[in-house]
Amino acid sequence: MDYKTVTWMDCCRVFILMWVLFNMVSMIGCASNCEMDCPLGDVESLINNFGDPYGTPIDHFGVAEGTRGVESVAAQEIVELANLPENVDWLKSIRRRIHEHPELAYEEFETSKLIRQELDRMNISYRYPVARTGVVASIGNGNPPFVALRADMDALPIQEAVEWEHKSKSPGKMHACGHDAHVTMLLGGAKILHQRQHLLQGTVILLFQPAEESGVGSKRMIEEGALENVEGIFAMHVSSDYPTSVIGSKPGPLLAGCGFFKAVITGKGGHAAIPQHSIDPILAGSASVVSLQHLVSREANPLDSQLPSSHPA
Repeated sequence: MDYKTVTWMDCCRVFILMWVLFNMVSMIGCASNCEMDCPLGDVESLINNFGDPYGTPIDHFGVAEGTRGVESVAAQEIVELANLPENVDWLKSIRRRIHEHPELAYEEFETSKLIRQELDRMNISYRYPVARTGVVASIGNGNPPFVALRADMDALPIQEAVEWEHKSKSPGKMHACGHDAHVTMLLGGAKILHQRQHLLQGTVILLFQPAEESGVGSKRMIEEGALENVEGIFAMHVSSDYPTSVIGSKPGPLLAGCGFFKAVITGKGGHAAIPQHSIDPILAGSASVVSLQHLVSREANPLDSQLPSSHPA
């Protein structure tokens, strides 16, 4: 194998390193407006917080011990590309533009337009629309294996309270969940992969997904063929729980998958002094909410991570 061959792990490493780069140079989260302009020169903190599912030690280029040499060369080249000042400035600019103009589920028209403009500038081919506002792009030789990288685009119906230069310009809407960062990360990874696509032995699919917050965007993209021929997929989520440049991971499921059901409780009106002639839906609803908690404590494996939650319609 040629020492410059880009592997599946190379694709994954691009995404990881671009996440670290972005997290080091841009404000992430809604509680702080500080800017950190540190370059991605030292990823030591990543080493202590990220490993493969089998516990293989990872060296300072994110390469499993025993495979250094071939892959570490590619990893070092990726780090150097990520450190270029023009890439750092570009990432910050993209994230800020998206943050200033948040869009809710299936309304991500301007976000999608920005993504397509950047892909056009990089001469990366794509398919649009997918699931109304989604974009599916590809980099590589068009042959297997097909590996996908995914980012969500939609914002939340939340008013941004922090006063800073790039505050949301859309009242009642905010990128409070970090999807502006996710889109930026994937565009950054796309730029590096495109610059190295002559080395790719396969195809990388870039998924820009709408409507993650509504819980149906991914399903609709799959129904429209976004994962056709895809053999593996990588995604990640920003978190304010960890220090800058730290990536958290573990074997098995990590983030939540949601299931929904709706219950309608119908009552019968009456006078408070004669409750026997009425049916109180408030009492029945309250008892149901409390009882639902027992599903976890008595019906589920205590080693499984589950959480029932409820809200009125």
